[in-house]
Amino acid sequence: MNGRERWAFLFLLGLLLFNWPFLEIFSGSLPYYLFGCWGLYILAVKLLMSTLQRRGE
Repeated sequence: MNGRERWAFLFLLGLLLFNWPFLEIFSGSLPYYLFGCWGLYILAVKLLMSTLQRRGE
């Protein structure tokens, strides 16, 4: 997978995680779900950026 495909995958993962079905499933603990997923999503973006910078893409 190249850099563009990874960014597209991360974008679609974000759309999936913060869309209606998952928000409805975790409605009882919504703040914990949002903060947890948002933190993990930011971590994934940081890891992707550092990996692509190291490889020079």
